[in-house]
Amino acid sequence: MARPTIKSWVAGLLAALLCAAHGRAQQSQPQAPAPQDPTVRMSPVDVTATKETQLNSIDRKIYNVGKDLQASTGSAADILQNIPSVEVDLDGNISLRGDSSVQILVDGKSSALLSSSSRADVLTQMPADSIERIEVITNPSARYKPDGSAGIINIVLKRNRTPGYSGSVKATAGSQRRYGLGGGVSMNPGRISLSGNYSLRQDDRPRSSTDQRNYTNPTTGLPASTRSRVVEESRPFFQIGKVGAELKAGRSDTLSEVLDFSYRTFDRHSLERDTISNNLGAVTTDYERYRYDPENEGDVQSTTSYSHAFGGEDRMLTADLQFEHHAETERNHYTNTYVAPASSPTTEFIRVGANEPSSELSVNYVDKSRSKSRLELGFDGTDDKSTQDHLDLVEDPATGAMVSNPQVTNRFYMDQAVGALYATYRRAWGHLGVQVGGRFEAVRLKTDQITSGIAAEQRYNTLYPSLHLAYDLSDTGQLQLNYSKRTRRPEGDDLNPYPRYQDPYNLSAGNPYLRPEETDSFETGYQYKNGDTTYLGTLFYRESRDSFTWVSQYVSSTTLLSTQENLGRSGSGGLELAASASPVEKLTVNASGDIYYNEIDASNLGYSQRQSTIAWSAKVSADYALSKQSLFQLNTNYTAKRLTPQGYREPTFVANFGFKHTFRDKKLAVVVTVSDLFNSLKNERKLDVPGLHDDYVWRRSSRIVYVGLVYRFGASKGASKEEQLPYDNQL
Repeated sequence: MARPTIKSWVAGLLAALLCAAHGRAQQSQPQAPAPQDPTVRMSPVDVTATKETQLNSIDRKIYNVGKDLQASTGSAADILQNIPSVEVDLDGNISLRGDSSVQILVDGKSSALLSSSSRADVLTQMPADSIERIEVITNPSARYKPDGSAGIINIVLKRNRTPGYSGSVKATAGSQRRYGLGGGVSMNPGRISLSGNYSLRQDDRPRSSTDQRNYTNPTTGLPASTRSRVVEESRPFFQIGKVGAELKAGRSDTLSEVLDFSYRTFDRHSLERDTISNNLGAVTTDYERYRYDPENEGDVQSTTSYSHAFGGEDRMLTADLQFEHHAETERNHYTNTYVAPASSPTTEFIRVGANEPSSELSVNYVDKSRSKSRLELGFDGTDDKSTQDHLDLVEDPATGAMVSNPQVTNRFYMDQAVGALYATYRRAWGHLGVQVGGRFEAVRLKTDQITSGIAAEQRYNTLYPSLHLAYDLSDTGQLQLNYSKRTRRPEGDDLNPYPRYQDPYNLSAGNPYLRPEETDSFETGYQYKNGDTTYLGTLFYRESRDSFTWVSQYVSSTTLLSTQENLGRSGSGGLELAASASPVEKLTVNASGDIYYNEIDASNLGYSQRQSTIAWSAKVSADYALSKQSLFQLNTNYTAKRLTPQGYREPTFVANFGFKHTFRDKKLAVVVTVSDLFNSLKNERKLDVPGLHDDYVWRRSSRIVYVGLVYRFGASKGASKEEQLPYDNQL
């Protein structure tokens, strides 16, 4: 008897859902009135007083971050670390349900500030107090770009539409010379609205790492080992701001312009000690490598928007035109001091530059004029360009002159244009809601390895379907089933074959033959919501073809080269649980957890056996209101062991504590936070294949303490209807 597949399981569940809907429609007993649009259990909610921490639907989870005390003193990465299913490593890299291929949007749109090359740095420095809420969309509709096999994280920034003027100022001071300043103001005298905000943040990043590698020397065939220890100190200084204007030209038309910008400087000092030992344990090489690296990085983005309502808000046309530009440069100055065998010091200079302009035009039309239905049509066109310059100058031992290293020095250019047409249609039949959608994309990718004179062009078309079903079991419970097809496209660093220098023992290089990853994502779940109590359970499964993975191999007796390769197949599935409740007065507890099975088939890379593992993670946060003005908060995050194609990652644990007191006039508040309360956060990666065992540990500084003051002024009471937050949980 054939073993049932995930697709047959989903088909059976779909059939059962439809049969249940049909059976309920045939019941003659009186039923409670059905919601007008049961495609979504939670209709838009206007929040004027206390906001719920979580507002969940099966396909979208919304998290208000106002109660997270890290929002007053921390960064966007600190906030995301506390979001269920989201993981953030020490450097700000994001993953969702264990998958790092995540699309991050700001206010539902792409942003130059969060391009993949700068995302981690921006998230670790972006002030969290500018964020209103976080939306996690694991199975988006066809309206959204399919990029990101794990789904979408949408960062919704604060907006103030209160008539008149209002604003706030903030100051924070932290351990190890950290500080931050910021403020914002908005003016809404009538048809014209003006707003602006600016923040700066001085961070401190002491880091340390150890890398112990035992391997078989590819030249002699004998056992050997290397040990590397790095102590690093850096001082990132980050500035971010936004100015915007909106004009209501009559009752039906609105025109707006928003300019976002950020600028970061970064001075890094590090000292690396490297030793190489032979099969007898004797040290054959011992030297130190000092690094000084001043970096600068800037982003600017202009967004022009227009909207027109046709006879009310049932039919709406919107258009957005975005121009973005990202540029960064790092200048690495190295000095090598040799202990054994003794030799004269040498120097090296590596400059890495990136220049990435992009543009996007999107047009969207929504028609809700017909009862219980919604039609959405749209066009989206993007053009992303990237130029990468790598210069490596090494000291000639004979002359002492600095000469170019042809193995590393290179220039690479990439231009990717994507044109998309999409449509979604939603309809309700009794207790059953259905939304279907499709997105057609035409892609043109040009690459040019200018140094080597190798140019290539690819063109391909792909259809990305989506399906969302929702069935109301009762006034408090809903069942949903969702499907979407998603992709992960290679970027410039992934395709450029020239090696990039990491340290004396590690090189990384792109793969010009890397193919896009395609993922089929299935979800089904149940939500119970009654007052302040919410329970959510979701079963999910993702099957991917041509997934990206890093593969490492020796290219010399001591140097390891890591390149991106396509896996034959990978699959992951699991259960996600979330709950929010107030077990006793003044105490609110939010808990979430994931457990999933991950399997990797790397037979196309020469590994005969499939690898699989069961991984899990859990997050718990507790808020205790000592009084109406004072709040204590504790949150904890744990991530279990994770599988990689050539090894695994060790578990991680972190706990954070916070206290906030708001004075009686509600204009001034003081906040104290302690990040990494037990000084436990670290990343540990193990690589274990025949002939190579590598143990790498990366730690940050000890716990971080922040004290912050926030003062609000202007029209902060009696929020107008426009200021109330409309939480749209539509599919």
